[in-house]
Amino acid sequence: MKLKLIAKNKETPEVISFIFKPSRPLNWKAGQFAHYMLNHMPTDDRGSDRWFTIASASYERHLKLTTRFAKTQSSSFKKKLKALKPGDSIEISDVDGDFVVNDLKRHYVFIAGGIGITPFRSILKETAHAGTSLHVTLLYANRDKHVVFKKELESMVKQNPNLVIHYIFGPGQISKVTIKKLVPDLKKPLFYISGREAMVENVGNMLNKLGVPKKHIKQDWFPGYSVI
Repeated sequence: MKLKLIAKNKETPEVISFIFKPSRPLNWKAGQFAHYMLNHMPTDDRGSDRWFTIASASYERHLKLTTRFAKTQSSSFKKKLKALKPGDSIEISDVDGDFVVNDLKRHYVFIAGGIGITPFRSILKETAHAGTSLHVTLLYANRDKHVVFKKELESMVKQNPNLVIHYIFGPGQISKVTIKKLVPDLKKPLFYISGREAMVENVGNMLNKLGVPKKHIKQDWFPGYSVI
């Protein structure tokens, strides 16, 4: 399926959102990802396709691809993506992923590292649109104070009394001490972790050591990011 770029939004100095209109109606579950193909020459060893979480909710009817660009070096795919102009096209082959919320009555702890906020934006937008005050504590870790989607998140906090957000800045953002302080009851919630692979693995291991059973932990890895 072809997607036509209709807008580009600079979220922070290093993060850009690309808004695409599908050539025909497309449905997805909040938290899922899409397989994007952007043919270009020359390509580097990572090729011409990527998997990105869909940052938009299905009701918005457009696909939001939000990604971070390195200050010094980017892949050939990202260089081509960044150069796209409104009216240009990209393709997707499928939508997949199980990083979704199935039980709206449960208490959730969302742990996002940097650009790992994208599936959580989709989930929170979708549930808010459906009129559900999802019970969520969001721990949002960033290396600096350039927070992606901050205005939208703060707006959702005002609308949902069951949504609490803790911003955590600086190196070693998420620790066992931090988790125990901000989430006193570790037995009740389901934990969703999203971000670069090392961060997701580390936080998952921390939760295990804190006594959180594996069945209460869901993880979403973002390849290609060396830092949060």
